[in-house]
Amino acid sequence: MAALGVGVLVYAPVLAWDARDQAEVAYAEALATREAAERDRQRALSARSSSARDLALEDMSRWGFEGANAETLRVRLEQDVQMAAADAGMTGVTLVPNDATNQTGPVTWIPIEVQGDLTWTPTLNFLDEIAGWPEGFRVTRFAFERPPPPAFEGAPPSTAGRIRLELEFPTRGLPTEDDTP
Repeated sequence: MAALGVGVLVYAPVLAWDARDQAEVAYAEALATREAAERDRQRALSARSSSARDLALEDMSRWGFEGANAETLRVRLEQDVQMAAADAGMTGVTLVPNDATNQTGPVTWIPIEVQGDLTWTPTLNFLDEIAGWPEGFRVTRFAFERPPPPAFEGAPPSTAGRIRLELEFPTRGLPTEDDTP
């Protein structure tokens, strides 16, 4: 029995050492598996975001207003916007000229600022009307100014207030920055 007790005392640390070594190996393998999975996840996210970006740029190249000259296209857009505002019932409409263009990938954007009296239904009807245009647009600014309070209680406001919409319309066929020699 004494020999069995001595054997257990000698063999127990060897078993513990072996179990510790196996645990270390399992832990190292788990870390390596986790790192490989994280690398695969990052690669998948990168591929997905770059392919989504590529798809968006490809889609952008297929829509927009066609024209060969930005100035002519701007005049046509201003006429269309003016007509849409009138059809929507907006009052006091003015278009603020802006000769700048913005480039996003293959698309050149032509900005048009629309100002009008602050009346919500016609303004929202106007946005609904141009939202139906298949060429698309984006709103870069939507601001409004409320009228000043009346001079005395019970007096009607002096003005309806003003709304300011800065819109940009995409174009196709215009020379891009990449096309210039």
